[in-house]
Amino acid sequence: MAKLLRTEAIALHSIPFAESSKIVTFYTRDFGKLNFLAKGARRPRSKFGAALETFTYAKLILYKPETPKLYILSDAEIIRPFARLQTTAEHYFAGEKIVNFVLRAVDFEEPNARLFNLILKALTTLAETNGITDNLVLAFFLKAASFLGYRPELENCIICRKALAKMPKEIFFANGLGGILCPDCKTKSPEVVCLSQKDVIQLQALLYLPLHRSLNLKHLKPELVTLILQYLNHHLEKLDLTDFNQNNVI
Repeated sequence: MAKLLRTEAIALHSIPFAESSKIVTFYTRDFGKLNFLAKGARRPRSKFGAALETFTYAKLILYKPETPKLYILSDAEIIRPFARLQTTAEHYFAGEKIVNFVLRAVDFEEPNARLFNLILKALTTLAETNGITDNLVLAFFLKAASFLGYRPELENCIICRKALAKMPKEIFFANGLGGILCPDCKTKSPEVVCLSQKDVIQLQALLYLPLHRSLNLKHLKPELVTLILQYLNHHLEKLDLTDFNQNNVI
């Protein structure tokens, strides 16, 4: 017998199914990323209304079938629609990059409360800001990767543990090793990128400061943006961020 469950969730994506239904992907607070069958969702008077629109934060009632991978969505009540993300181009494209990260990088049915709260905070901050959103998206990427087990080492040499403050002006970053290297250890990696202390401090700010503080940071130079995307692509192979520089957002 199917089990009735309740949770909060953020809508990530939907596609038409059959004549009148949808398959909707949500990231849920309690169960992680799930696919749902929303029967009758495409009918004009559907009980789901706008609760299945991308970015929507909602309370869900769902059934977990015994064998199929598709959960059955029984009801959805909107908590916050984040309507602004649907009407302003810059905010929409930034929000799209946040949900696409989750769609591509996160496995199904692996709950992560910290990641859920981060997604919700990112969309809330995005909906409330009038500022440039590039740094917010990049900060989300780094924090989300950290919660998935891929936090870059930005405080000490990843080999000898020498502190950043004790390193000379020239510092190196190794994607494969996952962090910074001092000049003495740079030969431990076949591929490194040269950084300054200021560069590393900017990366630390994106990683460690609260999301809303990223809106006040200076724009990163293109080389640092490229470094972040290459790092994520290296460690999260399913992610494929090659198109994330489109639409003038990062």
